Amino acid sequence: MKALICYNPKSGKQKVGNNLDYIKKRLKTKYENIDVYTTTGPKSIVGYLKENAKKYDLILISGGDGTLNETITGIIEQESRPVISYIPGGTCNDVGSMLNLKKRIKKAMDLTLSGEVVKMDICQANNKYFAYVVGAGKFIDISYVTPHKLKKRLGKVAYFLHGAKELNSRKKYHLSFEFDGTKKEGNYYVFLGMNSDHISGFHIFRKKHIKLNDGLINLTLIPANGLASFLKLITFMLRGERAFFKYGIEHYTVSEVDVKSSEAIDFNVDGELAFVSDECHIKVLKEQMRIIVPKKTKEKYF
Repeated sequence: MKALICYNPKSGKQKVGNNLDYIKKRLKTKYENIDVYTTTGPKSIVGYLKENAKKYDLILISGGDGTLNETITGIIEQESRPVISYIPGGTCNDVGSMLNLKKRIKKAMDLTLSGEVVKMDICQANNKYFAYVVGAGKFIDISYVTPHKLKKRLGKVAYFLHGAKELNSRKKYHLSFEFDGTKKEGNYYVFLGMNSDHISGFHIFRKKHIKLNDGLINLTLIPANGLASFLKLITFMLRGERAFFKYGIEHYTVSEVDVKSSEAIDFNVDGELAFVSDECHIKVLKEQMRIIVPKKTKEKYF
């Protein structure tokens, strides 16, 4: 059996890079051959995996949600996809937090070698794949326009501080959504499609039991009505699903949705700018990724 260690040297505190010998030693107990790939820049891992993913039984990756997204993009169109072991190494690590993955190397390796392999849904927005969120509108670019140094120093608080600058803008978007025979149309500040109960470090769904292999995505719409919309977004982040409808925030559970805008807008997937367009088709690809998780995570989400 063959494994690949892939990590982003600019994400986190270099735990993987500083512990490569230990990681290799642990993997050797199960995998005969081990390769190492260090990302060299944005999307570098995508091309490498498209060419080489079929060689491996396991891909152990470390980085932020963006690194996980690039890994998914690199393997999703392969007929034979390796199992993924993910060591979170970014600022908020929404996927890692949700799945209760381990950041400490020893515990991460214990999980890699003895954890549960589950099949997780992957989603697609036009020709871009994502693990946990797609969105457009005000504040949606906050994860990649917030300065890296500020994120490292303040964590998720940095997003609010930097996002407050957008309060001076009254930009709103005329959007329409079609799903399950229903059409919604109006002026909105932001919409989110979530295959997750975490976003930007906040636990959104506390009471609702999210399943990550049910072929469904949670669609959340925040109507545009001035300063109140920013307050609604804050309420949504802090109160989660308790803010749905009660505070004018709309929520639907769908398997796919068509989004159209009166103008070209930025679409963000997994915390990164994906494309600019006036329309987007979002769908769920059921159980298309195999990933290693703790037993309790399997029982909760799968």
